[in-house]
Amino acid sequence: MKKKIALTFMLLCVCGLCFGCGKGTSMYVMDNLAEVTKVYYFGQCADFYAVLNSGMREKEYLIDGKCGDCTEFALLSLKMNEAISVPAFSVKVKIDSEVLECEVEQNGMYYMYDLARELTGNENIEIIYENTTLSLVNMSKDFNVDYVRAVEIACENLKDKITLLKKGQVLNAECYLRVLDKKANNFDEFFWCFTVVNTNDENFSIIISTKDGKVLAKS
Repeated sequence: MKKKIALTFMLLCVCGLCFGCGKGTSMYVMDNLAEVTKVYYFGQCADFYAVLNSGMREKEYLIDGKCGDCTEFALLSLKMNEAISVPAFSVKVKIDSEVLECEVEQNGMYYMYDLARELTGNENIEIIYENTTLSLVNMSKDFNVDYVRAVEIACENLKDKITLLKKGQVLNAECYLRVLDKKANNFDEFFWCFTVVNTNDENFSIIISTKDGKVLAKS
């Protein structure tokens, strides 16, 4: 009888500890990821270069410090080497045996189109524009630091700032994890960029190496 009472007491203590523990910083962040890139394809040719990054992001893409419902995405971004003065044009995207007709629209210096799916990273992908066929390479498969580890590193380094945004079991902010485009930023490698935006439109970021997880800059 005494053994049963002791075991019951121990179980109550364990349960009390479990329910008493709050979520860790990384769990708060993972619950509030408004955008996360998991797979990253890249290719370049004489006429343009292309990025196809895929993962999950908000259905209503609003940078307002609040993370809404998310959906799959595969965002194609084309940067023409010679400027063209059209708001949109057609390209074909071949994913394995599937060929998609896409109308890419101008967004700043890029032309973009969301394929609205999550890629696995095992696909063979080609971009076909006029007489040019460009094969894309999955660069993220060679990242020594994947997106999960990148979030962990960001949380370790930004813990104090993120903690200040917690209110009870809620984080009053949304988080973004993207891959920095090496062509647009004149780098020879790729980097993770993790950003936190709060409801007052204040933000802070950290840049992380995909090679060794080294923190290169933070604000």
